[in-house]
Amino acid sequence: MYSSKEIVQSVVASGVASLLHLLLGYLCIEYGFEKSNTTFLKIILGGSLIRMLLLVGVVFVLVRVYQFHAASLMISFLMFYALNLVLEIHILQKKVALKR
Repeated sequence: MYSSKEIVQSVVASGVASLLHLLLGYLCIEYGFEKSNTTFLKIILGGSLIRMLLLVGVVFVLVRVYQFHAASLMISFLMFYALNLVLEIHILQKKVALKR
C-alpha cells in the first residue's frame, strides 16, 4: 500500500467536495450564460465567492469535526481546484464558440 487509510480518505473527500464545487460552477455558467454581460459577471463572480466560502466551510468541518489529515486534504484540494478552474474555462470557451 502506498499511503495510509486516513490520507486516502482525505484525498477522496477533497475530490468529492471539488466535484460538487465544479458542478455548482457549471450550474452558474448555464444559468447566467444567456443573461446580459453585467448579470453574467455578477452570477459568475458572486457564485465563485459563495462556492469558495462553502469550500472553506467544508474544509473546516472535515479537519476540525471529522479529523481528516489536514496536509493531504489541502494538497489534494489545491490540485483538484486547479483542475476545476481549467475545466470551467474550457466549458466557457466551448459555450462561447457554440454561440457564435
